[in-house]
Amino acid sequence: MRNSLFIPLLLATMARAQDCSIPFTEPLFGVQVENGIWYGNAMRYNGGTDSLRLNLYKPVGDGQTDRPLVVLIHGGGLIEGHRNDFNALCEQLASYGYAAATISYRLGYYGNGILEAPYAYDPSEFRRAAFRAMQDAKGAIRFLKGRSALDSTSNTSVILLGASAGAITAMHAAYLDQPDEKPASCSTIGQVQHFFNFYPRPDLGGVEGDLNQNGHNASVLGVVNLFGGVLDTAFIETAQDPALFSYHQSGDPVVGCGTQQPYWGIGLGMPDQLPWLHGSCTIDQRMQHLGFPGEHYQFHLHTGNEHTVHDPVAVLAEVMPWMRNLFCSATLGASDPHPVSFIVAPNPADGIVGITRTESGPFGFDLQDGRGRIWLQGTSSGQRLDLDLRALPAGPYVLRVIDAAGISVSRVVRE
Repeated sequence: MRNSLFIPLLLATMARAQDCSIPFTEPLFGVQVENGIWYGNAMRYNGGTDSLRLNLYKPVGDGQTDRPLVVLIHGGGLIEGHRNDFNALCEQLASYGYAAATISYRLGYYGNGILEAPYAYDPSEFRRAAFRAMQDAKGAIRFLKGRSALDSTSNTSVILLGASAGAITAMHAAYLDQPDEKPASCSTIGQVQHFFNFYPRPDLGGVEGDLNQNGHNASVLGVVNLFGGVLDTAFIETAQDPALFSYHQSGDPVVGCGTQQPYWGIGLGMPDQLPWLHGSCTIDQRMQHLGFPGEHYQFHLHTGNEHTVHDPVAVLAEVMPWMRNLFCSATLGASDPHPVSFIVAPNPADGIVGITRTESGPFGFDLQDGRGRIWLQGTSSGQRLDLDLRALPAGPYVLRVIDAAGISVSRVVRE
């Protein structure tokens, strides 16, 4: 089946960047992970130093040289939570074909002297915590862009995904990008006084932060905002700003969908010294006013009163094609990428499986397991090809068919 005349075509096609024939909505690939990658040190609110790290998940056997990258930011009210909270989702995204990183960022702010955060000394404390988190997220983005050659990741197809405080962080990282947008409370302001102790509040620096100023910017293609908000909707300036997918419950008691103080529905004095925050319902008014195109903005409003996603599987099923269309449209100049060009039957199979192509002309193929090991490969010029799976271990495989139009991918199961 090998045809030496087809090898240059095969190699040229495999050297494509993002492979938009991959659906990016189902688990096709094995996953490799690097945990605890250090991306910088930064000063905490109380003068200590945080060692900031991330976990990076990448697909195995996907063949991409410019993988779309999702940076995930955990929640926890800007005072708690851990990057490992998003490990399972990162692994799922990597099995779909994404590179996915879950990051740590600086946590904490001064309480009111009697009670610790989320009770706050004044509204500036929450604003400063959100600003520090945003700076760290931007530093992580630049860090990952700086090692894109090592990870085969894109420097343009970068999407932020955050939940709760992580979504607040992601929103500000994406949209607070002008020096004059820096909140006044993030410059040098008056000290915090707790009984007889005084704690300084120095200038927090520029909106980009100091981490990993390596020549890359921290721009992103879009944001997935799960029940988060922004301090000022004016940070979103034009319909050319990063795309946005928002999810919120209408009566969320922690981060309100409208314009409310955090923990507004819980009370107990928690909201009293926290700033007003604009949730997804108020952000929706801004997006409509700016005229964001439908493919760049989607809002799922659920009638409910919880600070969570009511149906994670269903909402993720909305998010995945929305993200895919962002980078496939940007890469190919069209929202309809190269379709799958073959049919596999029977599937599952315990012996011979047939590949029937819808296109004519020479093509290459390979069959890989979840660890990226190639079990079968070759080239052909016909529209029909039979593969003998009888010598292969039972389990799922990834079949790639490579032709002049692109790379098509299908899952094949050996019974």
